[in-house]
Amino acid sequence: MTWILLCPKLIDQAASLNLQRFKYAIEIKNLLAEAVSHKWSYAEKHMASIEFDAKIREMEINLKQHEKFAEQASLHYENCKYDVENRRNQLLDAKRQAESIAVITPELEKEFLEMPTTVEELQAAIQDNIAQANSILFLNQNILQEYEHRQKQIEAIATKLEADQKELKRCLTEIDSLKEYWLPTLRNLVAQINETFSHNFQEMAVAGEVSLDEHNTDFDRFGILIKVKFRQAGKLEVLSAHHQSGGERSVSTILYLVSLQDLTNCPFRVVDEINQGMDPINERKMFQQLVRAASQLNTPQCFLLTPKLLPDLEYSEACSILNIMNGPWIDEPSKVWSSGECWGTVTGLVGGENRC
Repeated sequence: MTWILLCPKLIDQAASLNLQRFKYAIEIKNLLAEAVSHKWSYAEKHMASIEFDAKIREMEINLKQHEKFAEQASLHYENCKYDVENRRNQLLDAKRQAESIAVITPELEKEFLEMPTTVEELQAAIQDNIAQANSILFLNQNILQEYEHRQKQIEAIATKLEADQKELKRCLTEIDSLKEYWLPTLRNLVAQINETFSHNFQEMAVAGEVSLDEHNTDFDRFGILIKVKFRQAGKLEVLSAHHQSGGERSVSTILYLVSLQDLTNCPFRVVDEINQGMDPINERKMFQQLVRAASQLNTPQCFLLTPKLLPDLEYSEACSILNIMNGPWIDEPSKVWSSGECWGTVTGLVGGENRC
């Protein structure tokens, strides 16, 4: 009884499940159809992307080629621009040269306007004129050749002159550059000498100055110009034998040497008979200047050689006096000296007081 009741229910469930299975089968079919459609669409789009990639690569290659062409065209443009500028400068130079050779009169300008305007026509006209010139008969056949030879010489000389002028301009520029390197230093050095010289000269005379004698680029004529004045009513004159006495020149020379004391490095200095020809007043002032300059610290040793000195001169502690004895009477004192006797004995032999 129970089995009979369950059969219809199972049959209904089986029918329901079959119906649901059919629905799922239809849905799977639709999904498969949709999947096939998507797969086909993907394949088409993939093929299209491959074609696009190929086109992109081709366009990139074309772009690089066009960039290369553009770079070459730009370089060619710059070369053409530079060539045009050179030709323009050559044209201006030729125009200036032509204008300097001949003045264009109204008649000549009219003839220029009547001339051919193309290069070919001008060359043909030149050849015609050359042929006409060659057909002219000369009494002396060498005249034309000599004229052409001299014309070539003139052109060669003009070319060389232009090159020499450019070289001269370059050399002058280089000279100016070198002068800017050493001339200011030299001027400053001369200014320092002038400051010391002027100060020292005012103590002995009226006025004096030292300057650099410049002559543009004629460096052989460069020199030191010393001007002095020993009288209030006078004016500064160049130090020479025509304007100053021997004593005045000696004073000026020693003061100039003193002015160089702080600017030159040397182990020692020698001054030979600088006081000869001086009057006693200037000699005393000069000696004081020399002693003061030579007694400063860190200055080279100075030897003053002279056959005589004024009495009662002022000496510093740094000064030493060396007497050099010479003459036919020196033989006897030298024997005493070499034997170790005192100096008083030596002075006694030469007529002085005998003191030890």
